[in-house]
Amino acid sequence: MTKGSYEQIFLALAVRNKLMTPEAAQASLKEFSTQAATDVHGIDEIIMSRGLVTEEQAAALASAAKKLLSAGKTDRVASPTTTRRVLGTADPKEPIPGYRIVGKLGTGGTSTVFLAEETKQGNRKVALKILHPSKVNDPRALARFLRESQLLVSLEHPHLVKGHAHGRHGPLVFLAMEFLEGETALDVVDREGGFAEARAVEITLQTAEVLAYLQGRGLVHCDIKPGNIMILKDGASKLLDLGFAKPVAGGAVGPASETTSGTAQYMSPEQARGQADLDARADIYSLGASLYHMVMGEVPFSGGDSVEVMAKQVLEALNASELKNRRISKHLHYFIERMMTKDKALRYQTPKELIEDIRSQMEGFSSLEYKPEDHPARTTRILQGLRGQPPSSGPVDGGGNATRRLRPPPRPGR
Repeated sequence: MTKGSYEQIFLALAVRNKLMTPEAAQASLKEFSTQAATDVHGIDEIIMSRGLVTEEQAAALASAAKKLLSAGKTDRVASPTTTRRVLGTADPKEPIPGYRIVGKLGTGGTSTVFLAEETKQGNRKVALKILHPSKVNDPRALARFLRESQLLVSLEHPHLVKGHAHGRHGPLVFLAMEFLEGETALDVVDREGGFAEARAVEITLQTAEVLAYLQGRGLVHCDIKPGNIMILKDGASKLLDLGFAKPVAGGAVGPASETTSGTAQYMSPEQARGQADLDARADIYSLGASLYHMVMGEVPFSGGDSVEVMAKQVLEALNASELKNRRISKHLHYFIERMMTKDKALRYQTPKELIEDIRSQMEGFSSLEYKPEDHPARTTRILQGLRGQPPSSGPVDGGGNATRRLRPPPRPGR
């Protein structure tokens, strides 16, 4: 490894934040450097396996290390050592026929993503995701990788990353995806402290459109979070990572032991409980937690480890006073609380319902000073709920709004 590598910066930040001693960092770096080519683990995996940091702390360190690398103008320079570890004995320039490696985009717990040129398509740039050789013989990791590959190649939506091709060449299992220029919503939150309300809602709507598309194909994403939402240079967003996605068959997605997959800070209560009857409402909860993070700059529930966070997802209500103290609009407060209601029967029942509800109130997002009482002719049941009044059961006023029955926003502690 060269001086200033991602792994060294990652560990330096861990030491600086007193998450580990310099000696522990050196030992972790040595373990990383001496791995066999067939047993590749990221530095985050190594320090988590040693019990030095939690998954959440590792994710925060990774984000900070990437920023420092970018500031130092060392992005997308693939380390020859790291490349050899991932590709083994394959040609490091063209490990898979038709794909020429240009650089490295990132490394996760089970795979590495390279920037590559697809030579059979006029040198089109692609993100080439290659499963770590050590995971090829791991049935669960391999099944997840293949499931995501098959889904991304078969699905197509303007706000979902597109898979071009997948397959296996020798020991390498790969997925070629469209190359996206941009950064994740999590990167923006970490750097800027959060999004403006209107922008966060726009991203939420685009993601909800993908969820509606997936629901129409009998799929639950199961890992909606800001880190899986890419913000492109043109301002559009794209949902990433279908590795945890599961088909809904007969109202259930599979064994209860498989339903806790996801990220604790955004996981629905039913996922945290390991329930087997997940549906689109679980994704709606996670999208609500993501919206909360995007506007508040912090996750709705935190804890010392994933188990503690998951317990809070099941047992604790949102802190309504915290939402009010940050002076977010009543509109947004209502949407977040309804998306994140513990009882899934009280949430939006479908992504389409969520989209329609938000869009019907988009005028309110044009100004954080919007006051419904100034526009009595447009006082819908939603706005009554926003003012703390119970929704009326009769028809709406003459504004032409839908007449479906809506529940008032859930109250903390219920």
